[in-house]
Amino acid sequence: MKIYKNTLLHTKSNAWYFQALLFLFIFFSFSAKAQDSIMISNHIIDSQVKNQVFKYPINYTNRYIKDFTFTEVSYEFQKNEFARKQIANEINTYQFLAQGYYTSKSKWKLFGNLSLKKIDEKDLGWVLSDDRSEEQEVIAPHYFFVPRKANWTNQEYKISGGISKDITKKIAIAAKLNYNASKYSRNLDPRPEIISRKIGGELQLGYLFKENNKAFALAEYSRSDKDFSYLYKDDHANVEANPETYLRFNSGYGRILNYFKSDYYGGSRFLYNENQNKLGLGYNFNSQNTSLTALYYNSKSENVFYTSVFSTENRERLKFETNVNHAEIFIFHRWNNKEIKSTLKFNTNNGKNYDVKNNGYNYKNNLNSINWLNSVSQKTDSNIDYLLGFDILYQQNQYSDIMATNDIEINSLNTGIYASKDFSFSKSKLNSTISFNMYFPLSSKLEYYDTSGGTNASFLNEVIIYDYAVSTTNYFAPALRLEYSYPVKNNKTVVFFTNLKEKIALKKQTDYPISINTNTTYWVQMGVQLNY
Repeated sequence: MKIYKNTLLHTKSNAWYFQALLFLFIFFSFSAKAQDSIMISNHIIDSQVKNQVFKYPINYTNRYIKDFTFTEVSYEFQKNEFARKQIANEINTYQFLAQGYYTSKSKWKLFGNLSLKKIDEKDLGWVLSDDRSEEQEVIAPHYFFVPRKANWTNQEYKISGGISKDITKKIAIAAKLNYNASKYSRNLDPRPEIISRKIGGELQLGYLFKENNKAFALAEYSRSDKDFSYLYKDDHANVEANPETYLRFNSGYGRILNYFKSDYYGGSRFLYNENQNKLGLGYNFNSQNTSLTALYYNSKSENVFYTSVFSTENRERLKFETNVNHAEIFIFHRWNNKEIKSTLKFNTNNGKNYDVKNNGYNYKNNLNSINWLNSVSQKTDSNIDYLLGFDILYQQNQYSDIMATNDIEINSLNTGIYASKDFSFSKSKLNSTISFNMYFPLSSKLEYYDTSGGTNASFLNEVIIYDYAVSTTNYFAPALRLEYSYPVKNNKTVVFFTNLKEKIALKKQTDYPISINTNTTYWVQMGVQLNY
């Protein structure tokens, strides 16, 4: 790692209520009657198949899938020690989930999801947006920040649903709609409030050109709006003399802009707007015991930051354009009571940040990944005799900020194995699922030249170098899931579950001038499901 410095200073409305009631009414009104060939549960062993059914329903219009519905209530506590900087020290999540799949008498397949979350975050600093750096090395540009840590109270609502059917013997159709909304609030100066809304839809068309062989196409469009406002109870906190509470803006990764007022008359409201479209083609083979899907899609999005709540052209300040190429192969095969599932994914993601005022690009990223997930299992009726699987993720990621002369490359290999088994009793059963994950940083680099005369040194030291150190440290992540299932009346099953997970740093890096927290990060989740 090379670091060059000139100077380094050491210093909701009622509509939600009725939407939720309507969604739940639809779910609880359905009952499973058909004798179907594929059974899907809310469990890791079925995640690969369930993801395919919900993401690409066009390929399952002529497959028999047993109707199911589950509702779930859970609580999760997360204690972050070994973690990147822009994430809370503690996170408490309260969640309600509902999911269902139903085939009508006229052969329409209907499916949907409902998710309601309340999230309490403790001691989160260096970011005032709704993005977090837990699962991504660098969060998207265009966000305000202050170093000062504070607590957040957040709410997230997600509703999605879809339909699919064979219209003729040759032509199939599927359609999906989704609506997300959230509200994020910080309880200390500066006090941002972020209200976001996203709506999108996708259409899929399939053509059966030969028995069991289908070609399909998909098209998706979504639009999101994010209203950001902030308030200081003490206006004297927003001055450069108070660097812990002085509102600043990251327009890339290392290019820091001083506080600037909104064009809105109140002087404290801004708007983020994003439009995204996706086009793709694919092939599917379906027989009684085998399913194979191969697909490719391209997705483009443009995220515009406005210095006002009005999305007019003269108020555009920054544009972040992304281009994603995704290829995927999924294979499912079963014989007797055994099943093999394999998913191979390729992703390339290129992003550029355009500064409208300065008429040029200042930041770009190039993210590439290959993910291979496999499992083999044996099931007797609804019991899991055994399941064994492995997961491999290889990533090559580069982040460059031209204005800040910041160039980062992070290459990594993430490998994991997992196993699952049911232990049956007279009426009930206990499932145990264990997994072991190892993260290996590969050849990486950080080069930074401080062009600010030292005014950006705190972000360099506290965020850029710190996150680079975490991303280039080996870690081990074991996990355990326990499920106790008990059948009740009317073919319903109650499931009590708990998840335990740790992230344990194994090797400190020695080529950076910073000390990181390598204490263990852990998650604990518990909840109850009703399946029927």
